[in-house]
Parts: sequence; structure tokens; C-alpha cells
Amino acid sequence: MPYIRIISGKIGGRNLKTSDNKNLRPTPAKMREQLFSWLRPLINDFICLDLFAGSGALGLEAISNGAQKVIFIEQNQDIYNCLKRNCSELNILEEVELYRQSAENYVRRVKDIKFDLILLDPPYNRNYINILLPKIIEKFVKNGTYIFIEMNSYDEEVYHEDMKLLKEASSGDSTGRLYQINK
Repeated sequence: MPYIRIISGKIGGRNLKTSDNKNLRPTPAKMREQLFSWLRPLINDFICLDLFAGSGALGLEAISNGAQKVIFIEQNQDIYNCLKRNCSELNILEEVELYRQSAENYVRRVKDIKFDLILLDPPYNRNYINILLPKIIEKFVKNGTYIFIEMNSYDEEVYHEDMKLLKEASSGDSTGRLYQINK
């Protein structure tokens, strides 16, 4: 069974088991380290959404670095079970909410919640970002919300009139971009 390592913060250094599902592609450690070096001074008490949670690497780093709560959305039963088991072993179940459903369902059904940080790392080559981003911005953001989008390095940068690109990092064939909402 593969592992991910939490890079920094209160649970930093912990190795967590992940599903060996061939579609699981955890955010590279180098990219997570860079992202949370940018966010660490800001993240205390953030409410975060990890929309395509997978291994939970991004959301777990957020909790480890001071986020108040992370909502994980993962559709695959095996991957969800592994994430839930890791949250239990880390004693962070009070700081997380886990939902086994598709990102599309969550975005369509949930209302009345605004996030400080939204983490988007969908499967590559499925166009999820272009389909869901306008709805996410309409429903879940406020002025100042941060959105981190990880995508294939060969894909075009995402654009939305309310988003401003702050930072960018690459690792292998992945590029992560941190945006901020300016409404």
C-alpha cells in the first residue's frame, strides 16, 4: 500500500497509507510544501474545501498548518475509506467533515457556506475545472477566498474574471496555481 507524508505543521512527518487505486494521484510533496509555505501565515482558522480529496494530502496539510475545518469530498468508496481511517488515526475527526459523493453533487446540492480556501485537484483530462469553477465561485467564495488549482502542466491556465493569480509552482507534469477572489 502506498504512503503520503504530511510535510509540515502539527501532524507533519506522519506517513499515511493511501489507496493503491491507479486513478489516485496525490499532490507531489514538493508542491504541497510550496503551497503551505505561501499559506502558513494566513491559514489559521480557515474553513477549507478539498473538493476532489483523493488521498486527502492537501486538506490534511491544511489541518496540520492551522485550518479550523476541512470538508473532504471523495466519490470512490475505497479511497474515501482510507481517508476516513487516516483522519481517525490522526485524531482529527472533530476538525474534518467527510462526504462520499461526487464533486458535482456537492457543488449542486450544498448552499449557504463560504470557504476561506478551496483546494481543487481533479482527475486530469476530464474538464472538471471549466465545468465546476463558475458554480464554485458563485456559491462558495467571498472576497478574499483563496483557490488552489492543480492541473496537468500542459493544460492552459484557468481564467475567471473574479480570480487573480498569486503564485504558481510545478513538479513533474503537475502545475499548481494559487488564486485569490476579488469581487
